Amino acid sequence: MNGFMRALTVGLAAVCVVLITAGITTLMSLRGNGTLTAKNLRALILTDDEQTWLEAMHHRAPEPVDIPKTPPANESEMLSHIIEIAGAAHANQLMIRLRRQQEALDERQTYLDQQWADLQLAKAGLERLQRQVQEQEHGAELANKEQSDEQARWATAQVAEANRMQVIAEVEKARYLEQAKLFEQMKDSAWQSLRRFPPREIARYLALMEGKKAARMMVLAQEDLDFPNAAVDINREMLRIDLNGTTGDQQQRLATLYSFMSAQQVLPYLKESSLEDVANLLIEMGKKAPAKKVADVLEALRAQDSKREIEIRKLIENRQTTAQGGVQ
Repeated sequence: MNGFMRALTVGLAAVCVVLITAGITTLMSLRGNGTLTAKNLRALILTDDEQTWLEAMHHRAPEPVDIPKTPPANESEMLSHIIEIAGAAHANQLMIRLRRQQEALDERQTYLDQQWADLQLAKAGLERLQRQVQEQEHGAELANKEQSDEQARWATAQVAEANRMQVIAEVEKARYLEQAKLFEQMKDSAWQSLRRFPPREIARYLALMEGKKAARMMVLAQEDLDFPNAAVDINREMLRIDLNGTTGDQQQRLATLYSFMSAQQVLPYLKESSLEDVANLLIEMGKKAPAKKVADVLEALRAQDSKREIEIRKLIENRQTTAQGGVQ
């Protein structure tokens, strides 16, 4: 069945090709001998009346174009119209010019706004710089005042030190001198009593004794096997003695000197001192220096040995409480 349909389709296609070819050939032959023209085709399609009308329309005479006539305008209307046109053009030019000027003004305003913002920033920076300068000046004034106070306190301390060096405690010196004379009478036996004193006290007694007897005490100190370093320690203390300025109490003097030193500079001198001596020294320092000096020394002691600092602080508080109770 499929083969039959295929053969039928091919046959019909061949017939159509043959018919189309024949038709085209016929048309070409008719056109070639002048039989197939537009006139002959119209004769075949149109009626006689239709052909006559087409022929008449083909040979008709040309007709004139109907141009509408506008009423003539007078001179005043023409002038008004021209003025309106000129005014509109001028107004348009003015609008363009105003628009350009507005754009230029807008750009100028934007530039001025930017300049104003920059000026405000510069003003704020200047004010900040001025405040910083004022703060630095204030800090310099405080530093100068603190330095002046420190110099005044130093001068006062120097005067007090000079007065202390000039004024001799006659009673204390007389007591030491009387004891030194007693040791002179004891001769060599005096060393058995002197060896129980610290090197500083021994040096003070020897400084008030007669030269030969003091030298004999130094010989006995050198020969004392129980205290091998006694002679060296006594000699060192004798080099430090100033009989014309010694009052017997060096804590006030040391407190004054330490008040002008930093806490880290004071700390090594307190390392070998007893807790009582350090507490007394800090109490005396508090009488001659600002409280911050004592606080700095206590803070340095705490960083070095917190337990020792707590004990010293308790001693200071106990001494102050006792002193306040005695005053009451």
